[in-house]
Amino acid sequence: MPVKPSSLRPLSLVRRLTRLNLLILAGTIFSTVLLLAAVTWHSARERHLAEAAVNTEQLALNLAASLVFLDKAAAAAELQTYAQRQDVLDLAVYQPDMQLFASQPEKVSRLWLQADSYQQLDWLQLQVRRPIRFKAETVGSVVVTESLAGLQQALLSLLLLFGLIVILALFAASRVLHLVQRKALAPVVELAELADYAARKQDYSIRGTVRRRDEVGRLTERLNELFKRIEIWQQDLQQQLQQQQQARQQLDKLAHSDHLTGLANRLYFETELPRAVAYAATEQQTLALLFIDLDNFKTVNDRWGHDAGDEVLQIVAKRMQSQLRQTDRLFRLGGDEFAVLLTDIVQPEWAMQLAERLIQSVREPMWLKNSLMPVGATVGLAFCPQDSTEAVMLLQQADQAMYQAKRAGKNTCRRFTDGED
Repeated sequence: MPVKPSSLRPLSLVRRLTRLNLLILAGTIFSTVLLLAAVTWHSARERHLAEAAVNTEQLALNLAASLVFLDKAAAAAELQTYAQRQDVLDLAVYQPDMQLFASQPEKVSRLWLQADSYQQLDWLQLQVRRPIRFKAETVGSVVVTESLAGLQQALLSLLLLFGLIVILALFAASRVLHLVQRKALAPVVELAELADYAARKQDYSIRGTVRRRDEVGRLTERLNELFKRIEIWQQDLQQQLQQQQQARQQLDKLAHSDHLTGLANRLYFETELPRAVAYAATEQQTLALLFIDLDNFKTVNDRWGHDAGDEVLQIVAKRMQSQLRQTDRLFRLGGDEFAVLLTDIVQPEWAMQLAERLIQSVREPMWLKNSLMPVGATVGLAFCPQDSTEAVMLLQQADQAMYQAKRAGKNTCRRFTDGED
């Protein structure tokens, strides 16, 4: 039986309307996905660059001592450890004259710029250069080159997932469009506006409203799932950045702490002393530096072993710490040497009295392994600005005063006096 022409018109009109609406819907969703991909790619690249800049600054701090002492082995070990990070292509450390000091691997990328400090990126790589400073002096620079291939692969996987969801959504929409009237197209327009808003505002916490459990409702669910995935991905990325920041802070804390006593170590002391001296000189305050050397500590190590020596150091550190104010800082410089920074001293005699208390606290009976430890303390004292306004000179003066006290019979304190041996 032949089909009447009048019966072809509605079918043809429905198909044309379905194709037209699908074309508009597909164009809107795919353009939105591309815009989301572009925004996500740009944001991820910038965050990757910021993370690389933070890590490079930390690497420059870790490499300072290696450059100062020209220790290529230590620098190579530090670079090898850093090179284990994902996406790192190569690392290079340069001396001030731009001579290559150490690298990982041997052949490295060229410098993108000649500036002392910069961070640049292109579509495939990024490069960060930071100066290496030691005591406010530039001793070299470090250059980190990283690949963006992993980021591109993650974005491509996300785009493929987006494409699959969009295709499924369009398929569902094509099944429902030929059954609905013009009013039924309103939810599709709402979805398009929702996706466009999310792309412009980068707000993926919004969700579409499922008005009916039909094809359009499933399309809304798919788009909500897409937003949920992006929102979770952003949260995970932010959490990773926070964890990396916490890890960097923990590494910085470990770098400035003595693992045995828990006190600030020599590296921190060498950073803090010039700062405290400069502040005291500027603010016209009195700063006292106590250089402390334990007496008979070698005897403890030789007779009772290094484990007993470690316990002695821990006990001595706690005893001396108990004698200080909250504003005073106690450092372990290494071995059996300690230092104390006393800020804002009103009367120099107070520092001498504190030194006597420190000596007395160390000389309190100390029993280990059923034996009385024969340890004591000798203290050298120097003042800023009375004795010196230079950190290096002040430390030398306190050390000289300590040796004067040693010659005077140990277990005592001497203040630096110019002209004495």
